[in-house]
Amino acid sequence: EHRKSHGGEPLAFASLGLSDMEAFFSSLTQAQWSNANLYGLEYLLLRLDQESLAQGRLVTAVQLFDCHGIGLQHVMPRVFRRLKDAVQLPDRYYPELFSQIVAFNILPIAVRAYELIRPLLSKAIQERIRLATPARSEGLPLSLAPPSSLPACYGGSLAQLPEDVAAALGI
Repeated sequence: EHRKSHGGEPLAFASLGLSDMEAFFSSLTQAQWSNANLYGLEYLLLRLDQESLAQGRLVTAVQLFDCHGIGLQHVMPRVFRRLKDAVQLPDRYYPELFSQIVAFNILPIAVRAYELIRPLLSKAIQERIRLATPARSEGLPLSLAPPSSLPACYGGSLAQLPEDVAAALGI
């Protein structure tokens, strides 16, 4: 089965550094941003419930954030306020959703930004978060999941978005 960690957990990917955060956040109100985050978490929770039933055990997710390209535009105060809310949401209402949260290709400025948010998170979530600088990021996705579950750009064998994922996203 595709898009699973080595432990059989669903993978959730996000490529953060290549996005135009100013344009993105300018197009959303705070309420719309909050709703989008809630919808995403609720969808993931539904998928995890389905996987838990199918596997006969509690299944959590592995969240991977590719931070290649993150710079000052991603940590300006307006963006920081919005991201702070998004980071706190899983901790407050979905504390068992993720077994691991891994940010890779992360630059020192983003590590400093995380250090500002970290005290707002529970110790349990803090223990699940792992940050890897670019020097320590090569091969990291493959240490978490088999090639059949990863896009080619991360050393995997998926050359395009799988049909079921595209359908779920309405693409």
